[in-house]
Amino acid sequence: MRTMMILKAALTMFAAVTLASCGSDDKENAPVLIIDPVETSLEKPTATTTLSLSNAPIIDGSDSTEPLRNLLMCRLLGIDCQWMQRLYSNSTWGVTPQWQSLSNEDKSTLQRILQNRNTHGSFVSLIDGDNDIIITARGISRDEQKYADEKGVQLLSRPVAKDAFVFIVNPKNPVRNLSIEQIQKIYTGEIRNWKEVGGNDATINPYVRNPNSGSQEKMETIVMAGLTMIDWPEMVGYVMLAPYYQLANDENGIAYTPFYYYDTIVNDECTQVIGVNGIVPSKQTIEDNSYPYVTHVMASVRADIDKSSTAYQLFYQLATGQHNGIVKESRYIVYGR
Repeated sequence: MRTMMILKAALTMFAAVTLASCGSDDKENAPVLIIDPVETSLEKPTATTTLSLSNAPIIDGSDSTEPLRNLLMCRLLGIDCQWMQRLYSNSTWGVTPQWQSLSNEDKSTLQRILQNRNTHGSFVSLIDGDNDIIITARGISRDEQKYADEKGVQLLSRPVAKDAFVFIVNPKNPVRNLSIEQIQKIYTGEIRNWKEVGGNDATINPYVRNPNSGSQEKMETIVMAGLTMIDWPEMVGYVMLAPYYQLANDENGIAYTPFYYYDTIVNDECTQVIGVNGIVPSKQTIEDNSYPYVTHVMASVRADIDKSSTAYQLFYQLATGQHNGIVKESRYIVYGR
């Protein structure tokens, strides 16, 4: 059992009711693929400033990194927080500041500091200068890089935690492992029936995410690796929770998601993670890089940032492992340096 409460998923009232009703039923070798390697050192901050509500940077990022961002800022600002059910969902969990302990002015300031525009939105906002530092489940995408180039903006990015890109099915689906080649063929349309991969005689429903989402960018770049995914508009999910409520009612579906989101934010009984090339994703197989699709959680700032700013100081501290204790407390796997 977890020592602190951890949350389960809903998107709308329909999704919440659907997920709440669920219950659980009962090798090949491949190179480890780790994205966003770091090869260059960082310039040290030109100042050391104690963080406060009056000088804290605006922090933004992916839906899946929200618990880490909230916990980080609360710990550094001395604000109480706890794992609890999110106000907008009766099934997902996150780290919530104790708003009642704050004055109206401090509450308003903290709400401005803690943004959550999702992966693509936070990158665009960083490029536009509407936030100061972001923590995302991936590095910059191809479209985002193009936009940055058009704006003449460069970013600094460094890994702060390890995660994984995983595949999930309905628990009633007997398939518990797929090879990389089988996954690729499912999403190119070459494999259309579960019996072709050791499952039931049923058509496979391959769910996908919307373009520029963190999950879709990872799927296209690290899994499909240049292969063309078949166009299934009816299978697109536009939010992080989409795969969970889609699979809750579909024994023949397959979808993808960050491991942290599956394991820590949702952690329900309506989906089941499966192995890839015989390796089941877990904190151990992510930490030791034996799972094929290990990924990095990235912190990013603009390259033209003031090196004396609290935003750069925080970025540098994260990049050099000074807040690994908070990263671990958030239940992410600390990035090994």
